Amino acid sequence: MHHSFKFFLWVLLVLPSLGQAKKFQNAYVSFDLPPNWDCQLEGTEWVCVSRFADKSKEAIIILTAKQVGPSDSLEAYEAHLKTPRSLPNPKGPPSQSKVIHVQNRRIANHPWIDGMHMGSEVPSYYTRYLGTVKESIAILVTFSAHKTSYTKYSNDFLKAIESLRVIASKDL
Repeated sequence: MHHSFKFFLWVLLVLPSLGQAKKFQNAYVSFDLPPNWDCQLEGTEWVCVSRFADKSKEAIIILTAKQVGPSDSLEAYEAHLKTPRSLPNPKGPPSQSKVIHVQNRRIANHPWIDGMHMGSEVPSYYTRYLGTVKESIAILVTFSAHKTSYTKYSNDFLKAIESLRVIASKDL
């Protein structure tokens, strides 16, 4: 009886951590969030971090959505992502990001621009950008991780990207 109680406790403690991805959803977008990640609204952006990287911020997902403006189109996003970004440097001239890739892709039958840079948001961080427009809403999701940790989080990022669903409607 004692061993079965220990096993029962082990099941209660371990199974939730082995569970399926949980769903993140706001008024605009949804995606599968790994069980060890949490999101919270910070101003106008949703910020998601791994509980394992909470203190170090070695990996972060940021979601933002806004009303479509004149510079919001897939073509404009593609052109923007094909251009290296300039990052201020307090110790000298600004540094330029390195463009890794930029491509058009479809996720759940919806068009997105998918681009990746090194050093575009923070030095030594890879950032993957997914941007789209639907009806009157422009959506940008960024996936960033330190270059030494990117492979540790790449599966989490890939699962989230593959499960991206635009749920914005013209009523918003």
